[in-house]
Amino acid sequence: MGGNPELLILDKLPWEPFGGKTKGIFRKSLSAMTFPSGFKASLTLAKPAGEFPEHIDPYTHIFYLLEGEGEASVEGQTIPLKKGTALTVAAGKRHGYKNSGPGDLLLITLNISEGGEKSGRN
Repeated sequence: MGGNPELLILDKLPWEPFGGKTKGIFRKSLSAMTFPSGFKASLTLAKPAGEFPEHIDPYTHIFYLLEGEGEASVEGQTIPLKKGTALTVAAGKRHGYKNSGPGDLLLITLNISEGGEKSGRN
């Protein structure tokens, strides 16, 4: 990969609406670099009642909760989420999450492609 170090001032970057069928979900990329493995890291914001509907991705996710509370659904199982928890969802598993708390839900989302495939959804 090489190159110079990359420093992002996240407070100065705008929140980008995630789009698609999401409701109240926004993100900021944690790197402008393109990784050969397809790895991607984002700061994700779910506003109160925000929801990322259930879907299936060809890559693994790790969600680390920085603020707020919510719940995830993985293959029909409901999993409570709160500050300081991390959830790993394997590639190919149906999953989604929502903010069930009164304030913002803030999380770091890591997407890890298996086999070096590049994917871009959160």
